[in-house]
Amino acid sequence: MPHARITDIAFRTPPLVSMADLVDHVAGDTGGDAVARVVENSAITTKGMAVDPRTEDPRQWSTRQRMDRSLTEATRLGAATVREALGAAGLRPQDVGMLATVTTTTHSAPGLDALAPALGMRENTEILSLGPMGCYAAVPALTTCANWVAARGRPAVLLAVDLFSPHLQPPPYDKEAAVVLTLFGDGAAAVVLRPDAPGAPGSRVVDAEQLTVPAHAEDLQVHLGDLGLRIRLAPTMPDVVASAVGLPAKELLARNGLAWEDVAWWAVHPGGRRILDRVEEAIGLPADSVAVARSVMREYGNTAAPAVLGVLGRLQCTRPLGPGEYGVVLAFGPGATIWAVLLCGS
Repeated sequence: MPHARITDIAFRTPPLVSMADLVDHVAGDTGGDAVARVVENSAITTKGMAVDPRTEDPRQWSTRQRMDRSLTEATRLGAATVREALGAAGLRPQDVGMLATVTTTTHSAPGLDALAPALGMRENTEILSLGPMGCYAAVPALTTCANWVAARGRPAVLLAVDLFSPHLQPPPYDKEAAVVLTLFGDGAAAVVLRPDAPGAPGSRVVDAEQLTVPAHAEDLQVHLGDLGLRIRLAPTMPDVVASAVGLPAKELLARNGLAWEDVAWWAVHPGGRRILDRVEEAIGLPADSVAVARSVMREYGNTAAPAVLGVLGRLQCTRPLGPGEYGVVLAFGPGATIWAVLLCGS
């Protein structure tokens, strides 16, 4: 059966803002002390912000202002990220058979998919614009692209962009609002997938498994309101994820005749310090795999869909899978929904 292979991943963010500077900026607001406490315990030192509130504060912008700015910034960042990924892959824009885009924070039609002609892709390049799914979005988008590549035998590019800085909410900040303000950063990731071939670089996409836990659907939600995105992030979310995250991975491995110890590394969505702590403890992940997720979170925060692709890109660069070695990608988000994807080396 034909497969697709992830050959190149590019990850970018807007200019980084230190969390200490963000704390200073909101110190005088109602609940600014809550933000300071959350930042201190977050294990995040910097994050990308396309809209820097220290120089232009978006917290009173209308939804239209936020969405217009988000599309402008996401298009600029997305274009640069796709160009970087194609350059690393040695491909021209005309070589791309499909461009798939996924975002939860930018709503427009056309939106990021308009990058196909802007980047110089052919007029008959297929475009697929995937709507808001939240933090796990990159994984079903990745499997969709892999299926397309396997069926068509042509390269595809997946672009994931999420920008939270245009959606900063005004005070007062309670603990939950402080967590949202602290945790989410801006980022983009572009993935090049090509038909599998013997000895090709990167990782072959083997199989995928999804689990939804509807009893906890209210624990993490993203909705559009009068002041942009409203994010609901319950303090129970780490426990919910930890209790269920191993189930799709176990099913995935069993279906492919593999044991837990057959996995060389795990690319885990850096959803937050407590989530990583609980997931590591619940399913016994290797410390070196979790360390990569922690480093990406420390540098960029949780960038939603691009985040796990940033982790995967770092692992593919620093610890590429060898022949017959396996890796697993884990991502989770609203629903509560968990995705696991099995990868294999050459």
